[in-house]
Amino acid sequence: MLETNLKKYFWDTDFNALNAKKNKKYILERILDLGDDKSVKWMKSNFSKKDILETLKNNRKISKKSLNFWNLFLKTKN
Repeated sequence: MLETNLKKYFWDTDFNALNAKKNKKYILERILDLGDDKSVKWMKSNFSKKDILETLKNNRKISKKSLNFWNLFLKTKN
């Protein structure tokens, strides 16, 4: 189950049905694109850096602005 403070990022989804393992990519995309400091902290404690980098590399839903930020912040090239 996800922390309730993350609910604001999943306005179009049944929040109670989300599962961190089953919906990993979807959850990561939303937090990487829309998340605040608290949600990013949660993300980093619940997902591996590999999962985060893979989501950044293989996504179509993260805005170019957010993608650029994460690539600079994590020092990656996607």
